[in-house]
Amino acid sequence: MKTVIFFISLLLAAANSRAQDCKGFYYLNNGEVQMTLYDKKFQESGKLTYTITDASNTGSTATANFTTEMVNEKGKSLSRGSGKYKCTGGVMYVDARVAMPQEQLSAYKDMDVKADEVFIEYPSVLSAGQILKDVHFKMEVYNKGNLFSTVTFDEINRKAEGKETFTTHAGSWECWKISYDVKFKASMAPMNIGIPMNMQCTEWLAPGFGVVKTETYNKNGKLMGSSQITSVKK
Repeated sequence: MKTVIFFISLLLAAANSRAQDCKGFYYLNNGEVQMTLYDKKFQESGKLTYTITDASNTGSTATANFTTEMVNEKGKSLSRGSGKYKCTGGVMYVDARVAMPQEQLSAYKDMDVKADEVFIEYPSVLSAGQILKDVHFKMEVYNKGNLFSTVTFDEINRKAEGKETFTTHAGSWECWKISYDVKFKASMAPMNIGIPMNMQCTEWLAPGFGVVKTETYNKNGKLMGSSQITSVKK
């Protein structure tokens, strides 16, 4: 009997530990997070704001909803979106719609979008050289009930490179540098023709907090743009 109780206590402790892994992420706390966007010359090109609501915890699982708005450097709204975050078993799941190229998606802001839930996974424990799970996302865009465009987005070759410290106006964090390749394609109906975009990306993930910096490069390795967290409000 004592052995059974001891085993159960271990399971409960593990579940509580996994819940603790979820609590600090800005994705899972009601509030507002702002990323400032920069062009290839590091000139400010806009802001992307995440508003996080309905944060809740059930056992070892935490969830939250979010809305996004991207504005240009003059404050004009370019696109809006929404999605979901969750964390369970010590793994953070970020809605893939967060990572979609927002500039391209701004063309669909007044249309209806249909897509399955797809998440980008971030394990709570990382190591240098660790390979992370690929992401494959597809959505259909409808204009007045008719299929207008099919969009595919893939993050492949995701890898934890190593640790780096990064500081912004919002704070300073020890981060994991994660690299991956992106394939993005928007095909127009009815011919389903589109030009694919291939990019190389790097992001800096602060464990227990979230992504604080990103950089995007073209297929030739030239910087296209970047973003970094500049405000966190709870």
